[in-house]
Amino acid sequence: MTKAAIVIGRGPAGLLSASYLSQRGCEVTVIADAEGSLAMWPSDFSFGRTQDAHQSFPIQLSLVEWLHSFRELVSLFDTFGVTLVLPTIEGIPCTVTAIGRLRPTFATPSWQYSSIEPEDLVFVGVDGLADSIVEAQVASYREHSHRDAIACTIPKPPGWDQSWGALRFAIYLDSDAGIDWLTDQLKLALSGLPVGRAVVLPQVLGLDRTDEIISRLSAELERSVAEFPLLSPSVGGIRVRDRWERWLRHQGVRFLSGRVEEISPAPRIALGDGRVFESDYVFLATGGVLGGGAKVAIDGHVTDGLVNRGLGHMEQLKDLNSLGHRDIDCLGDGRVLAVGRAMGGWNPNRDHNGGAMVVSTVRAALEMHARVDL
Repeated sequence: MTKAAIVIGRGPAGLLSASYLSQRGCEVTVIADAEGSLAMWPSDFSFGRTQDAHQSFPIQLSLVEWLHSFRELVSLFDTFGVTLVLPTIEGIPCTVTAIGRLRPTFATPSWQYSSIEPEDLVFVGVDGLADSIVEAQVASYREHSHRDAIACTIPKPPGWDQSWGALRFAIYLDSDAGIDWLTDQLKLALSGLPVGRAVVLPQVLGLDRTDEIISRLSAELERSVAEFPLLSPSVGGIRVRDRWERWLRHQGVRFLSGRVEEISPAPRIALGDGRVFESDYVFLATGGVLGGGAKVAIDGHVTDGLVNRGLGHMEQLKDLNSLGHRDIDCLGDGRVLAVGRAMGGWNPNRDHNGGAMVVSTVRAALEMHARVDL
């Protein structure tokens, strides 16, 4: 008999849960009242500051288990058209941030710059793009990588006005005219610079044609071309979200818009507009305090109002960002499971381990789901 599963939330933890549940043969419905956090996500899965950071994670996995989990992630992303780059025997790659810092990452989309060893780079800024701070970025990269970097800037595109943000740039560069304009401008900007040096640009190289754009630029410039992520909204995260959700819909996953007000035994899910759903399992991917999945009362008590469960008191909480359920199993029956930030103990803002949080909490929830389903 087919089991029904409801996923509440459509950020990375929610979509990953929906994907694996669907692959297991469940009838999956995703319910969310917002677009989720993927539009604020740089699109790579970060693991932490150091190679041994996993020793302090709330969920303990061996290195073999971590690598197996990330390989499963690579296979999944490949099905909806996103190629992920993983660590190799030579080491863990780093991506470069919008402020020129190097950050370790365990699974990076092929459009985003990553390298195991720092290398000399050319940073390209775009006039008219607010987040393009290329001179400061180059100075920071030189300081932290101990490698050389060159800054150059290309002009505003035709039709630009002050309303253009990263998303508007990406939409323009999805057009034939945009690709031609960018190619011509980069040829001019890079003429006379050291041959063969890799080029990194802001993450605005289209939404749907990114792979095509990067392939063409690399061929015509005879250089490696990649992007670095910008601040929110993240074009890379939006690319992943759109491709991921299209694939999930094709797999039969339903997406419903609505605010969940209560989860009662059965489980039974009540929405604010009066709709009620029953399900065999619920995966809470509500984002903890930051996503609205937990509430702080005037008296300082913190609760998850959806399952009517206390999470603690402000006086006892040292870190509000890591607030959430104490374990995966929210109600003790194995049917309402917390994933992502909804499980407490994680603070990816501080520890840069959001990828590890998503992968490990979803893995743990699926293992419990499998045991209960026997």
